[in-house]
Amino acid sequence: MSSALEADPSIMDYAFQKRIALASPVTLWSVLKTIAFSWQQDVVTQEAKQLFDLSRELYGRISTLATHVDKLGRSLHTSVTDYNRFVGSLERQVLPSARRLSMLDESTVLATPAPLDDVPRDLAAVELTSRLDG
Repeated sequence: MSSALEADPSIMDYAFQKRIALASPVTLWSVLKTIAFSWQQDVVTQEAKQLFDLSRELYGRISTLATHVDKLGRSLHTSVTDYNRFVGSLERQVLPSARRLSMLDESTVLATPAPLDDVPRDLAAVELTSRLDG
């Protein structure tokens, strides 16, 4: 490149007018290496953004799932409570009358259902309970 500039100093002005950058092989090599590195960094940045976006989406979906699980847990708790009330009413109010009635016909015996003592498990993970508290 220096030989070309010595032979014709106006070549540099001509190149700039045509929007051409003159470069020696060493300069061209370092520019190309810089561009390649820049492209690699751009790919890494895009992948990091994708990972961040996917993480945010997954967290939002887990949060929605936690809301559904909490609602289901409350519903199960209500169902268990209602079942236990039913069994209590059956044992305290209905069965005593049925037993007196069965004294007239002792061949029929009514079975007493066992109360349901299972309770739904409460959410314990911080990721699942912090959204429900606030």
